[in-house]
Amino acid sequence: MFFTGEVEYKPMTEIKVSLVQFARRTQRDVNVKRMLKLLSEICDSKLVCLPENWIGREVVEEREWGRILDSLREIASQNGFDLLTGGAYLKRGGKIFSTCYVINRKGEILGYSDKIFPSKPIGEREFLEAGDELRVFHLDPLKIGVLICVDAVYPELTRILASRGAEVIFNPSNIPENRVKMWKHLGIVRAVENGVFYAFVNNTSSEYPDGRKITGRSFVASPQGDILVEGGEEEEIIECRLDLSVLNRARSRWPFLKDVLEGKHKLNAIPRWT
Repeated sequence: MFFTGEVEYKPMTEIKVSLVQFARRTQRDVNVKRMLKLLSEICDSKLVCLPENWIGREVVEEREWGRILDSLREIASQNGFDLLTGGAYLKRGGKIFSTCYVINRKGEILGYSDKIFPSKPIGEREFLEAGDELRVFHLDPLKIGVLICVDAVYPELTRILASRGAEVIFNPSNIPENRVKMWKHLGIVRAVENGVFYAFVNNTSSEYPDGRKITGRSFVASPQGDILVEGGEEEEIIECRLDLSVLNRARSRWPFLKDVLEGKHKLNAIPRWT
Protein backbone atom coordinates (compact mmCIF):
# COMPACT_ATOMS: atom_id res chain seq x y z
CA MET A 1 0.00 0.00 0.00
CA PHE A 2 1.60 3.25 -1.13
CA PHE A 3 0.99 6.79 -0.03
CA THR A 4 -1.12 8.35 -2.78
CA GLY A 5 0.32 11.83 -2.63
CA GLU A 6 -2.96 13.28 -1.35
CA VAL A 7 -2.87 15.32 1.86
CA GLU A 8 -5.59 16.45 4.23
CA TYR A 9 -5.21 18.97 7.03
CA LYS A 10 -6.87 20.07 10.22
CA PRO A 11 -8.24 23.64 10.42
CA MET A 12 -4.81 25.05 11.32
CA THR A 13 -2.98 25.31 7.98
CA GLU A 14 0.00 27.52 8.85
CA ILE A 15 2.84 26.69 11.21
CA LYS A 16 6.01 28.50 12.18
CA VAL A 17 9.37 26.76 12.04
CA SER A 18 12.76 28.08 13.13
CA LEU A 19 16.17 27.14 11.75
CA VAL A 20 19.14 27.81 14.02
CA GLN A 21 22.02 28.99 11.82
CA PHE A 22 24.83 28.53 14.31
CA ALA A 23 28.26 30.17 14.59
CA ARG A 24 30.15 27.06 15.64
CA ARG A 25 33.32 27.43 17.70
CA THR A 26 36.11 24.93 18.35
CA GLN A 27 35.27 24.20 22.02
CA ARG A 28 32.39 21.80 22.58
CA ASP A 29 31.34 23.28 25.92
CA VAL A 30 31.19 26.76 24.38
CA ASN A 31 28.98 25.46 21.56
CA VAL A 32 26.64 23.67 23.94
CA LYS A 33 26.29 26.68 26.22
CA ARG A 34 25.66 29.01 23.29
CA MET A 35 23.12 26.71 21.66
CA LEU A 36 21.13 26.28 24.86
CA LYS A 37 21.00 30.06 25.22
CA LEU A 38 19.74 30.52 21.66
CA LEU A 39 17.08 27.84 22.10
CA SER A 40 15.89 29.33 25.36
CA GLU A 41 15.01 32.50 23.46
CA ILE A 42 12.67 30.70 21.02
CA CYS A 43 9.16 30.64 22.41
CA ASP A 44 6.67 30.94 19.56
CA SER A 45 7.74 28.31 17.01
CA LYS A 46 6.13 24.94 16.40
CA LEU A 47 9.31 23.23 15.25
CA VAL A 48 13.01 24.06 15.59
CA CYS A 49 15.87 22.45 13.66
CA LEU A 50 19.62 22.66 14.41
CA PRO A 51 22.45 22.19 11.88
CA GLU A 52 24.77 19.21 11.53
CA ASN A 53 27.75 18.99 13.89
CA TRP A 54 26.94 22.26 15.63
CA ILE A 55 28.45 20.65 18.70
CA GLY A 56 31.76 20.08 16.89
CA ARG A 57 33.41 17.44 14.73
CA GLU A 58 34.58 15.17 17.55
CA VAL A 59 32.77 11.98 18.53
CA VAL A 60 30.49 12.40 21.55
CA GLU A 61 30.36 9.56 24.07
CA GLU A 62 26.96 8.19 25.06
CA ARG A 63 27.03 9.47 28.63
CA GLU A 64 27.96 13.02 27.62
CA TRP A 65 25.37 13.06 24.86
CA GLY A 66 22.78 11.89 27.37
CA ARG A 67 23.43 14.98 29.49
CA ILE A 68 23.23 17.29 26.48
CA LEU A 69 20.08 15.59 25.26
CA ASP A 70 18.45 16.05 28.66
CA SER A 71 19.12 19.80 28.46
CA LEU A 72 17.67 19.96 24.93
CA ARG A 73 14.59 18.04 26.03
CA GLU A 74 14.05 20.38 28.96
CA ILE A 75 14.16 23.50 26.77
CA ALA A 76 11.83 21.94 24.17
CA SER A 77 9.34 21.14 26.92
CA GLN A 78 9.61 24.51 28.65
CA ASN A 79 9.24 26.51 25.43
CA GLY A 80 6.71 24.22 23.79
CA PHE A 81 8.37 23.34 20.48
CA ASP A 82 9.36 20.16 18.70
CA LEU A 83 13.12 19.94 18.24
CA LEU A 84 15.42 18.27 15.70
CA THR A 85 18.92 18.06 17.19
CA GLY A 86 20.54 18.44 13.80
CA GLY A 87 23.24 15.81 13.73
CA ALA A 88 26.29 14.78 15.74
CA TYR A 89 28.88 12.04 15.70
CA LEU A 90 27.47 9.81 18.42
CA LYS A 91 28.48 6.45 19.83
CA ARG A 92 25.68 3.91 20.01
CA GLY A 93 26.12 0.23 20.69
CA GLY A 94 29.85 0.43 20.20
CA LYS A 95 29.53 2.05 16.76
CA ILE A 96 29.60 5.67 15.60
CA PHE A 97 26.76 7.26 13.64
CA SER A 98 25.87 10.75 12.48
CA THR A 99 22.51 11.11 14.20
CA CYS A 100 19.66 13.60 14.53
CA TYR A 101 17.26 13.06 17.43
CA VAL A 102 13.60 14.07 17.23
CA ILE A 103 12.11 15.52 20.43
CA ASN A 104 8.48 16.55 20.76
CA ARG A 105 7.12 19.59 22.59
CA LYS A 106 6.64 17.53 25.75
CA GLY A 107 10.35 16.79 25.85
CA GLU A 108 9.84 13.19 24.78
CA ILE A 109 12.27 11.48 22.41
CA LEU A 110 10.36 10.11 19.42
CA GLY A 111 13.39 8.53 17.80
CA TYR A 112 16.32 9.44 15.62
CA SER A 113 17.54 9.52 12.03
CA ASP A 114 21.05 8.45 11.00
CA LYS A 115 23.01 9.65 8.00
CA ILE A 116 22.55 6.98 5.34
CA PHE A 117 25.60 7.78 3.22
CA PRO A 118 28.57 9.08 5.24
CA SER A 119 30.63 11.51 3.19
CA LYS A 120 33.50 9.97 1.26
CA PRO A 121 35.40 13.23 0.46
CA ILE A 122 35.86 14.21 4.12
CA GLY A 123 36.64 10.69 5.31
CA GLU A 124 33.46 9.91 7.24
CA ARG A 125 33.32 6.41 5.79
CA GLU A 126 36.52 5.57 7.64
CA PHE A 127 34.80 5.77 11.03
CA LEU A 128 31.03 6.25 10.59
CA GLU A 129 28.47 3.49 10.25
CA ALA A 130 25.87 3.96 7.54
CA GLY A 131 22.28 4.35 8.66
CA ASP A 132 19.83 1.71 7.48
CA GLU A 133 16.39 3.21 8.13
CA LEU A 134 14.40 6.18 6.88
CA ARG A 135 11.67 7.22 9.30
CA VAL A 136 8.78 9.65 9.05
CA PHE A 137 7.92 11.35 12.34
CA HIS A 138 4.45 12.62 13.22
CA LEU A 139 4.71 16.05 14.84
CA ASP A 140 1.10 17.17 14.85
CA PRO A 141 0.01 18.51 12.39
CA LEU A 142 3.13 17.69 10.38
CA LYS A 143 4.79 14.57 9.09
CA ILE A 144 8.51 15.19 8.69
CA GLY A 145 11.63 13.42 7.53
CA VAL A 146 15.30 14.16 8.19
CA LEU A 147 18.20 13.79 5.76
CA ILE A 148 21.57 14.72 7.19
CA CYS A 149 23.89 16.77 4.97
CA VAL A 150 25.10 14.84 1.89
CA ASP A 151 22.07 12.53 1.96
CA ALA A 152 20.33 15.38 0.14
CA VAL A 153 22.28 14.48 -3.00
CA TYR A 154 20.64 11.05 -3.22
CA PRO A 155 17.18 11.67 -4.76
CA GLU A 156 15.91 8.23 -3.80
CA LEU A 157 16.06 9.11 -0.10
CA THR A 158 13.76 12.13 -0.37
CA ARG A 159 11.42 10.14 -2.59
CA ILE A 160 11.22 7.33 -0.04
CA LEU A 161 10.35 9.76 2.76
CA ALA A 162 7.76 11.53 0.61
CA SER A 163 6.25 8.19 -0.42
CA ARG A 164 5.81 7.41 3.28
CA GLY A 165 3.90 10.62 3.84
CA ALA A 166 6.55 13.19 4.76
CA GLU A 167 5.43 16.76 4.06
CA VAL A 168 8.57 18.59 5.20
CA ILE A 169 12.13 17.36 4.73
CA PHE A 170 14.76 18.85 7.04
CA ASN A 171 18.36 18.80 5.87
CA PRO A 172 20.65 19.72 8.80
CA SER A 173 24.05 20.28 7.21
CA ASN A 174 27.57 21.60 7.45
CA ILE A 175 28.22 22.83 3.92
CA PRO A 176 31.10 25.04 2.73
CA GLU A 177 30.49 28.36 1.02
CA ASN A 178 31.37 27.13 -2.49
CA ARG A 179 28.71 24.39 -2.33
CA VAL A 180 25.76 26.37 -0.97
CA LYS A 181 24.54 27.43 -4.43
CA MET A 182 24.43 23.78 -5.47
CA TRP A 183 22.55 22.91 -2.25
CA LYS A 184 19.99 25.59 -3.02
CA HIS A 185 19.32 24.05 -6.42
CA LEU A 186 19.07 20.60 -4.85
CA GLY A 187 16.60 21.83 -2.26
CA ILE A 188 14.32 23.40 -4.84
CA VAL A 189 14.37 20.29 -7.02
CA ARG A 190 13.72 17.92 -4.12
CA ALA A 191 10.81 20.09 -2.97
CA VAL A 192 9.18 20.25 -6.41
CA GLU A 193 9.66 16.65 -7.53
CA ASN A 194 8.22 15.31 -4.26
CA GLY A 195 5.65 17.97 -3.37
CA VAL A 196 7.25 18.82 -0.02
CA PHE A 197 8.75 21.74 1.85
CA TYR A 198 12.54 21.43 2.09
CA ALA A 199 14.54 23.11 4.86
CA PHE A 200 18.33 23.37 4.69
CA VAL A 201 19.96 24.30 8.02
CA ASN A 202 23.65 25.24 7.94
CA ASN A 203 26.34 26.39 10.34
CA THR A 204 28.15 29.69 9.81
CA SER A 205 31.32 31.54 10.83
CA SER A 206 33.11 28.20 10.83
CA GLU A 207 35.36 26.03 8.69
CA TYR A 208 35.00 22.78 6.78
CA PRO A 209 37.48 20.00 7.62
CA ASP A 210 39.65 21.05 4.65
CA GLY A 211 39.66 24.71 5.65
CA ARG A 212 36.94 26.05 3.38
CA LYS A 213 34.66 28.67 4.95
CA ILE A 214 31.16 27.82 6.12
CA THR A 215 28.98 30.89 5.79
CA GLY A 216 25.36 29.96 6.45
CA ARG A 217 22.74 30.74 3.78
CA SER A 218 20.17 28.35 5.25
CA PHE A 219 16.85 28.33 3.38
CA VAL A 220 13.38 26.87 3.04
CA ALA A 221 12.07 25.84 -0.39
CA SER A 222 8.39 25.31 -1.14
CA PRO A 223 6.79 22.54 -3.25
CA GLN A 224 6.02 25.27 -5.80
CA GLY A 225 9.72 25.92 -6.35
CA ASP A 226 9.97 29.16 -4.36
CA ILE A 227 12.59 30.07 -1.76
CA LEU A 228 10.41 31.17 1.15
CA VAL A 229 13.23 32.44 3.33
CA GLU A 230 17.03 32.55 3.13
CA GLY A 231 19.54 33.40 5.81
CA GLY A 232 22.60 35.56 5.49
CA GLU A 233 26.09 34.83 6.79
CA GLU A 234 25.56 35.81 10.41
CA GLU A 235 24.41 33.63 13.28
CA GLU A 236 20.63 33.91 13.43
CA ILE A 237 17.32 32.24 14.09
CA ILE A 238 15.65 31.99 10.69
CA GLU A 239 11.88 31.91 10.97
CA CYS A 240 9.47 30.69 8.31
CA ARG A 241 5.73 30.18 8.24
CA LEU A 242 4.67 27.14 6.25
CA ASP A 243 1.25 27.35 4.64
CA LEU A 244 0.27 23.68 4.53
CA SER A 245 -2.49 24.31 1.99
CA VAL A 246 0.29 24.91 -0.55
CA LEU A 247 1.02 21.18 -0.47
CA ASN A 248 -2.44 20.36 -1.82
CA ARG A 249 -2.20 23.02 -4.53
CA ALA A 250 1.27 21.95 -5.63
CA ARG A 251 0.48 18.23 -5.69
CA SER A 252 -2.74 18.81 -7.61
CA ARG A 253 -0.97 20.84 -10.28
CA TRP A 254 2.24 18.79 -10.37
CA PRO A 255 1.40 15.17 -9.45
CA PHE A 256 4.99 13.98 -9.91
CA LEU A 257 5.06 11.91 -6.73
CA LYS A 258 1.60 10.44 -7.29
CA ASP A 259 2.41 9.49 -10.89
CA VAL A 260 5.40 7.42 -9.82
CA LEU A 261 3.71 5.83 -6.81
CA GLU A 262 0.67 4.82 -8.83
CA GLY A 263 2.79 3.47 -11.68
CA LYS A 264 1.52 5.90 -14.31
CA HIS A 265 4.37 5.13 -16.64
CA LYS A 266 5.53 2.32 -18.90
CA LEU A 267 8.99 1.89 -17.42
CA ASN A 268 9.25 -1.29 -15.41
CA ALA A 269 12.67 -0.19 -14.14
CA ILE A 270 11.31 2.59 -11.92
CA PRO A 271 11.40 1.30 -8.32
CA ARG A 272 8.26 1.29 -6.21
CA TRP A 273 9.20 2.64 -2.81
CA THR A 274 7.59 1.07 0.23
